[in-house]
Amino acid sequence: MRWATAIATAPRLEAAVAEAGAQIQATLGSSRTDLLLVFASTAYAAELDQLPQLLGPLAGDGLLWGCQASGLIGGGEEQEQDPGIALLAGRLGEVTLTALHLEQDMLPPLSAPRESWWQVLDFGPESGASFVLLADPLTFDAELCARGLDRAFPGATIVGGLTSGTQEPGEARLFADRELHRRGALLLALTGDGVIDPVIAQGCRPIGEPLFVTTSSGHQLQGLDGRGPREVLGRIWADLDERDRARFGDALCIGLALPGSRQSFGTGDFLIRNVHGLDADSGALWVGARIPPHSVVQFHLRDATTAARELASRLDAALPGKPPAEAALLFSCTGRGQDLYGITGHDSAALRRRADIPVAGMFSAGEIAPLHGATFVHACSSVFGLIRRRAC
Repeated sequence: MRWATAIATAPRLEAAVAEAGAQIQATLGSSRTDLLLVFASTAYAAELDQLPQLLGPLAGDGLLWGCQASGLIGGGEEQEQDPGIALLAGRLGEVTLTALHLEQDMLPPLSAPRESWWQVLDFGPESGASFVLLADPLTFDAELCARGLDRAFPGATIVGGLTSGTQEPGEARLFADRELHRRGALLLALTGDGVIDPVIAQGCRPIGEPLFVTTSSGHQLQGLDGRGPREVLGRIWADLDERDRARFGDALCIGLALPGSRQSFGTGDFLIRNVHGLDADSGALWVGARIPPHSVVQFHLRDATTAARELASRLDAALPGKPPAEAALLFSCTGRGQDLYGITGHDSAALRRRADIPVAGMFSAGEIAPLHGATFVHACSSVFGLIRRRAC
């Protein structure tokens, strides 16, 4: 395998494509590209409809695949505001690619036989596939899709992200080879001499103690350890130092304990979800997940120091693997980047300090990766997909 990455920012899409394409060709030359991944800024608006045509000459006979996003990662940079495109181009050797556009009604029911999924993809778990999933969160349930893939392809890696920067269904742009889709999801499978290893860092620090959910309804928490959420949060706030109190309103998240028997909880034991606020009338807490009664939760704060340390630890554990990683995808929460660290480029630079490999991706409205053996859509996280040759 051989890879190259590029990023280009220009007020017009055509100029950005020309600049990024020149960077790719300077590394790979003008010969065949098997895969061209593209992440394009929503700032280009209707211009994005031209992207498959503009990138056609660079992709050649290879697969063009990607989506729009509010922020981009590529070419050694992270660009969170200006218009631009990020590319990752690869010559893949003995890697086989299978790419699908999915609509919600195309997914087999979770109760369906696993063979239903094998028929959709035209292969089964013996293929040893690794998956990348890009989904429009307004028209597609990515977590439901991931659950089905987990069941049909046990042990397979699934990484990806939710498109960002859109407000209404139908605004998304999903680029599936030469076709443009405005709804649904894209699924890319790698089989043969290529695998993807996941690395996830959630970057949140627990505050207070674990709590039992005594009353809940849908996305509302109404009772925690028999007390109202307002009372619980008031007690937690009272025990914080001044720095954490100042960040409490903007950085508060909630962690849902993952299944499993344990005496205590630590980093990685919670699925982090956003806190949206207290209901003015009932005092219930709105959260970004359906949390059933009798669950265990703990409040967390997004924290730059915790995020940096956790990411470093996860990368240090993953990168010594053999064969070495040759490229990487990165899906980072829109709440990370400069908003979290105060600087741009932190997470991609953390990878490059340990492995000087091409990395590209996007700032996502949700990040997809396995945790404790099951795949979830995460919040506040960075997810890397390390691309390696298959070990013999």
